[in-house]
Amino acid sequence: TAKDHCPSHASTVVPNSQITKCDCTCNQTWTGDSCDICPPVIDPATDCAQCLVGYIGFPNCVRCSIATNCNNNADSVTSSPDFLSCQYDCRNMWSGATCSRCDSQFDGADCNVCASGHTGYNICDLCT
Repeated sequence: TAKDHCPSHASTVVPNSQITKCDCTCNQTWTGDSCDICPPVIDPATDCAQCLVGYIGFPNCVRCSIATNCNNNADSVTSSPDFLSCQYDCRNMWSGATCSRCDSQFDGADCNVCASGHTGYNICDLCT
């Protein structure tokens, strides 16, 4: 039976052509002769049906990365709760969908100082 030869992760089990063992048809993305291996970037706690936290795009599960997803302008990055996109905390005063925008009141190579004519970093009000 599937339960005896393919622990709970197989949809079907049949004898192989030599009738020496059972062949399992694995559910989801489970693999292995006994359907007991979940790929390393996929969460076995979800019956191998969802990416691990920090990855998006099941079943390929690509890692969210500060370099790739945030132009190296974020302090942290992880997957969204639905695992469809990456979420991040932009560093300093970087903003925008990929932490690539430094608004005009800010300046510096890391968007970490006030632009000329502005004062009070973090707010950077226009000097009047």
